[in-house]
Amino acid sequence: MGKVARNWIEHTEDWRNEPMAYWVHLELDGVAWHASESYSPPAPRAEGRSGYPVLCVQSQGFVFRFSSAAQLAECVDVLGRKPLPTSRRLSANRGGGHGPNSHWLSRLPGHIKSPKIRQRAVEDLRSVMSAMAPNSSFKPNPLRGSA
Repeated sequence: MGKVARNWIEHTEDWRNEPMAYWVHLELDGVAWHASESYSPPAPRAEGRSGYPVLCVQSQGFVFRFSSAAQLAECVDVLGRKPLPTSRRLSANRGGGHGPNSHWLSRLPGHIKSPKIRQRAVEDLRSVMSAMAPNSSFKPNPLRGSA
């Protein structure tokens, strides 16, 4: 296995507060997104009193934050596209009334979206995905990357 990007786990009281949560986890029960109890893909689970795990990945001078493996996979998919889709298109695909300026892609720093830097970021994110234990929310290998 190659070098794994620097990553760590933090915990939060609510998984919904992370940048990609709304854009990846769709509410299924007809209730407002934040109040919903049913999502696709399923919502992450809390780890007891610690709260919800948040995977943090440092790449290209930026820290990506994911409260589910589905968010990490979506980030890799979107950033890996050529050309990069617009946040307008992505927010329209999601629906729900939030505009393109609130989409996670529009909130990334501009330098991350340049083709060269974006490719490096995708490589770093994929290295972390590969190091994660299969079928677990966030149980990366001991390979935490260099500090």
